[in-house]
Amino acid sequence: MSPLSAAILATIQGLTEFLPVSSSGHLVLGEALLGSHSFGNSIAFELVVHLGTFLAVLVIFWKDILILGKVFFTRLLKPRTWTTEYQTNDEFKISILMLVGMLPAGFIGLLLRDQISELFSQPYMVSIALLVTGSLLLSTMFFKKSDKPIDLKRALLIGFAQALALIPGISRSGSTISTALALGVKQEQAARFSFIMVLPLIVAATILEFLDLMKVGITSDEIWILLIGLGISFVVGIFSLKWLLQLLKQGRFHYFAWYCFTIAIIGLFYF
Repeated sequence: MSPLSAAILATIQGLTEFLPVSSSGHLVLGEALLGSHSFGNSIAFELVVHLGTFLAVLVIFWKDILILGKVFFTRLLKPRTWTTEYQTNDEFKISILMLVGMLPAGFIGLLLRDQISELFSQPYMVSIALLVTGSLLLSTMFFKKSDKPIDLKRALLIGFAQALALIPGISRSGSTISTALALGVKQEQAARFSFIMVLPLIVAATILEFLDLMKVGITSDEIWILLIGLGISFVVGIFSLKWLLQLLKQGRFHYFAWYCFTIAIIGLFYF
């Protein structure tokens, strides 16, 4: 992989990890078009670009993450107070609901890891999945704005929407935020819940990819390519996440549906 190809793929990852257009689907299409398999270690590159966007979430939501983490771990040491804290402490409650929301994707991801991995070599199927993403985004035009709290039922439904996004081409942010909006959750809360909820899953996936990387190894010549991927995905990720939060406030989330439809149709004809 050339430095230019690395920069392009890292930019794609940084943009599409947060924008509701499926980062995994775009990486599959981008790799197919650019022939990125010329890079000797695709596992390593995917690892560092996902790490870059993970760091971007930490930068944007660091206050929320710090508060939730502190409250969760201090209360976790006092099991006798869990029920009371869940009922009276909003931060502890939302941290528990985030864990509940992670369960479907974590379980399905481990159970069907090999089958899901096979989809990453099928750009035609990714194009079909992008049509699904576009339809989900377009449906948000018809949701009435509301401010319902995230409870156990809503957290599980958002979690199953996240599990659906294990399929490349199905946007994780698109499916989870669309589901939350359909359930009456406020835009800002839907985005916050969606992006913070995924952090432990990203850490777990990164560890698994790192273990695979240890088996394959990495050469010194590949380090610069990886640094390019890490830096660009991090910087672009910060800007794209801020942009998405602004579009949510403005009620323009569905705009991305037309982009997904366009890429999907092009992909169906090309592949």
